[in-house]
Amino acid sequence: MAILELKELTLSLGGPSILQDINLRVEKGERICLLGRNGEGKTTLLRLLAGELKPDSG
Repeated sequence: MAILELKELTLSLGGPSILQDINLRVEKGERICLLGRNGEGKTTLLRLLAGELKPDSG
């Protein structure tokens, strides 16, 4: 059973989509790592997970 699951998540902040159609599933006991260049949405994804931002869809 997943402890975290995102399906088709999309977010734009007044312009082009920052995150588009994101799918993520984390099972109990799994470890994950977010990798990417500056400005690719890592912090934005974490803010969505923390409830600081609301997605446009998903």
